[in-house]
Amino acid sequence: MNKKKIVAAAAAFGVAVSLIAVASPASAEPVANGPVVVGSDTLQDVLNALANGTTISGASVRSQANSLFAASFDATGSVTIQAKSNGPRFGRPNGSSDGVKALSRSIDGAPYTSATPGSPANVTITGQVDIARSSSGAAVNASGELLYIPFGRDALSYAHSGGDNAAFDNIDQATLKGLFECTITQVGGVTVVPVIPQSGSGTRKDFIAKIGATEASVLEVSEGGCVVVGQEHDTSHLADGSVFPANAVTAMSAAQWVAQNTGAGIDRRGAGVKIGSPVAGTSAVTGTGTSMVPNAAFYANTTWGRDTYIVVENARVTVGNAKYDPNLASVVSNAAQKLGNTQSALPGQAGSVKKKFGFLAPSTTTPFRAALAG
Repeated sequence: MNKKKIVAAAAAFGVAVSLIAVASPASAEPVANGPVVVGSDTLQDVLNALANGTTISGASVRSQANSLFAASFDATGSVTIQAKSNGPRFGRPNGSSDGVKALSRSIDGAPYTSATPGSPANVTITGQVDIARSSSGAAVNASGELLYIPFGRDALSYAHSGGDNAAFDNIDQATLKGLFECTITQVGGVTVVPVIPQSGSGTRKDFIAKIGATEASVLEVSEGGCVVVGQEHDTSHLADGSVFPANAVTAMSAAQWVAQNTGAGIDRRGAGVKIGSPVAGTSAVTGTGTSMVPNAAFYANTTWGRDTYIVVENARVTVGNAKYDPNLASVVSNAAQKLGNTQSALPGQAGSVKKKFGFLAPSTTTPFRAALAG
């Protein structure tokens, strides 16, 4: 298979969008009259909540682009999406890299081909995407066309279906590297099935980097290796639809794990699957069920903690620029109910909603610029 796509650019500025409730029998997804949001699976549930409106924080919170509504499209679903009225159908952007690439092609007008299998090739999508969700950052480029706005703090760990085998609960970094490079095959005397998220996933890119491996060293079964492909944060099924195997280990966002356990997000946990920790003595989360919360000590870890982002075109949120869009600038601002808000002291703030979905305040609120994705 055509392997791994690396995020070549991106930047994240806070964005909050409202999902317009328009659907036809042919599609449960909206056509927006405002900003279109695509990309990372890690951020999709919390973005959907902010877009559609939610009371999960104890008050009503809904992010709008002034009087316009926006559509936040899931990373998976139908092969193609139609983002805007009378717009073209194009392949669904699945993952951070794919989302940032779609935003980049919406800006520069070059042909876009999604990483989603079966997607139409080389579709012109100029003006069809306004915001990309990204679970990973990008190389800073002071004159880059993209702006990365810090959204929230996540942490990356792993989930496993190793049952009561305690050895699966604390697999260290070196062992994870060996498992995904196929140089180690067992944990606790049991053969492990390493599962990597799909191409185009920011979690995939981050996990490979954090365990000290490279895209070239993580060989999938189709490439002669031992690694099978999953859909990020889904521990019920693999990418091909088959059941998540026993004794498997896969990358897992701690924020996604919290949201799936508390009911804030879509529950995609397989039976008996648990979250582990590569840091001895420090769990990724604390509590159980609806009382589960992030473990701040794990999120603060310099290896496993990570900031997540919303990405927009810098020119469109820069006052005085000819391309300035007041509606887009509004929805990505740091006002109380907007996507750039990271405060969680009051229930009516977007930051409080993010916390319910397992995100803490990012390590910095300063956005940065980056080049368009290749």
